[in-house]
Amino acid sequence: MTHSRILGTGRYLPPKVTTNADLEKVMDTTDKFIVERTGVRSRFHAEAGVSASDLGALAAQAAVADAGLKMSDIDLLIMNTITPDHADPGCVCFLGAKLGLVGVAAFDIRQQCTGLLYGMAMADAFIKSGKFRHPLIVCSEVLSKRIDCSNDGRNIAILLGDGAGAVVMGPCDDPKRGVLWTGIHSDGRGAKALYTAAPGSALGRMEHITKDDVDAGRVHFRMDGKAVFENGVAGMTGAAFEALDGAGLTLADVDVLIPHQANLRMLEVVVQKTGMPKEKVFINVEDHGNIASACLPIALDEARKQGMVTDGKLVLLVGFGSGFVWGSALVKM
Repeated sequence: MTHSRILGTGRYLPPKVTTNADLEKVMDTTDKFIVERTGVRSRFHAEAGVSASDLGALAAQAAVADAGLKMSDIDLLIMNTITPDHADPGCVCFLGAKLGLVGVAAFDIRQQCTGLLYGMAMADAFIKSGKFRHPLIVCSEVLSKRIDCSNDGRNIAILLGDGAGAVVMGPCDDPKRGVLWTGIHSDGRGAKALYTAAPGSALGRMEHITKDDVDAGRVHFRMDGKAVFENGVAGMTGAAFEALDGAGLTLADVDVLIPHQANLRMLEVVVQKTGMPKEKVFINVEDHGNIASACLPIALDEARKQGMVTDGKLVLLVGFGSGFVWGSALVKM
């Protein structure tokens, strides 16, 4: 039976590097504190005139070229972002226009840091059904535009970076190659452990957003760090073993583990709990920061371009994000 495989990957990171020393100038923090708590030393920040669809278009073009395809071969466009160009319509509409994809099926998903995993699961199902042949999944974030430099927001602001990653998928007739497993999950009971309250329709009033929302910081991320950390470790660790069980494989079969780059301290615990050898784990959070949904596709593309992921390698992708949402994908490249 036809299933799916990854045909190409691409990424784009803005040229501007923001170091911890730069953050010291705009918020009450230090390089020592940031490194000890998160492991992050620098991140990329886009310029003021750059949007999520701008970054996404560049990553998408790179992925399509890497797949050896033309943009006209793409018949489905899936985009994940929590930093859309505008409140509406879906950011995928702005992205599709920049890619010249006219008349192509397109939709947004809002699965935060697991956007690639949810997108791959959907693309895999569409390919198996025969509905679409070459889905393009784009995860793009401009998180620097949502940074809150106040003491209420700095626990997450110190992590955030910008960038975009993309994956092109297509049919595969080799049962030993391609996407061997996808598993996606959610638990909305943890939704407020990391969320932005405003604008919204659940604020007990008729106004969608007010000046007071801005002044009170309700337009910024708020995070219960302990809850996110504990659930993130459990989610990614559990998703890793679920994928192996589902595919009938063991950890020893895996060549490369690529986790969501939440922060280095979380990844250290995930690596310890899974028992994966450190040399088989791809980590770039120290100089990229947390780029939400863009982390996984950027890491996958970097691992391929650096030679860590090559044809025939078994790659395990795991992720966890606000919502809570989590999942995994097991891919034979």
